[in-house]
Amino acid sequence: MVTFRFYVVSTVAFFLALAVGVVVGSVLDGQIADSLRDRLDGVEQSLDDTVDSIDAKNAELELQERYMADSAPFSVQDTMTATTTLVVAETGLDAASLEDLVRRLRQAGSTVEGVVWLDRRMDLAEIADRELVAGLIGAPTSTAPTELRTALWEAVLAPGADGAGEGGATTTVPEESAPDTTAPGAGTAAQESTSTTTEAGDAPAEAGVVPLLFEQSPLAELADAGLVRLQRVEGAPENTAAELLVAAVTGPTATTDDPGLMVGEVAGSAAALQVPVVLGELHPSGEEGAPSEDRGGLLSPPEGVDAALISTVDDLEWLPGRVATVLALSELREGRSGSYGLGPDVDGLLPPWQGP
Repeated sequence: MVTFRFYVVSTVAFFLALAVGVVVGSVLDGQIADSLRDRLDGVEQSLDDTVDSIDAKNAELELQERYMADSAPFSVQDTMTATTTLVVAETGLDAASLEDLVRRLRQAGSTVEGVVWLDRRMDLAEIADRELVAGLIGAPTSTAPTELRTALWEAVLAPGADGAGEGGATTTVPEESAPDTTAPGAGTAAQESTSTTTEAGDAPAEAGVVPLLFEQSPLAELADAGLVRLQRVEGAPENTAAELLVAAVTGPTATTDDPGLMVGEVAGSAAALQVPVVLGELHPSGEEGAPSEDRGGLLSPPEGVDAALISTVDDLEWLPGRVATVLALSELREGRSGSYGLGPDVDGLLPPWQGP
């Protein structure tokens, strides 16, 4: 039977249990809190150590990048003296990387005016553009666009393939082939003046001196028509009379309908004329030093060309890739070719050192 005593005892037991729970809980809570605090201190210390390690690695990487930048001129110095290099690139690629490539080639001793940018109109889909190119090279207007472009680049490069040089071709052009006109001005579609470029020069050809490629036919006419853009990088030379080499560059950001096709044709035309050529691939910024199975997929010269006259480099967005391009051109002059960069099946990051 439930009595008043039962209620009193139950109530006392309840509050006693509550008091015991509070006491025990406070003790355990303090131990748990202390344990969590110790763990948090350990995590914070580990995080601080990780941050310090990352900072140290970043400082080391920055030092290595400075070393690469400072040592690059010594790596290429005097490797391409008495040469002229024509740099050709498809529109849409990073201009700063191409301008730096021009500077590296100049550090190696090569004469480089700037960059020939291939406009989308070079696909010659328009009849007027096909007629223009056909008229420049003396071909029938019914000639297929691919054949027209091949013949066009042979006409551009042929003056540099007339005479044999040391392992390559020597640029020799008859005086009568030098035009009296100046290169297009900065106000035309063919020329764009930026902080890193200068307006087209107007130095006349002198007896026994080969005029600059940008001033020769058919490049000058193509620029006037807007099929190519001639970007003169600051410090461009006044004239040249040297062995001709070619660097043709494409990349996944190219705005042409078929990236790699046009520069592949340039490479094929150069090889057909025994002109050494490096076919390069330039990826978007942020991918520097990142290996990829996709690298090199756009480097496809036409079939049937002499592979011994073509080397490939698949990482021109990276300083080592631009240095590799210079060194690859240099070794092509000595009869060696290879595939360099970060993609699959390359021969190495750089051409192998051959010793003194």
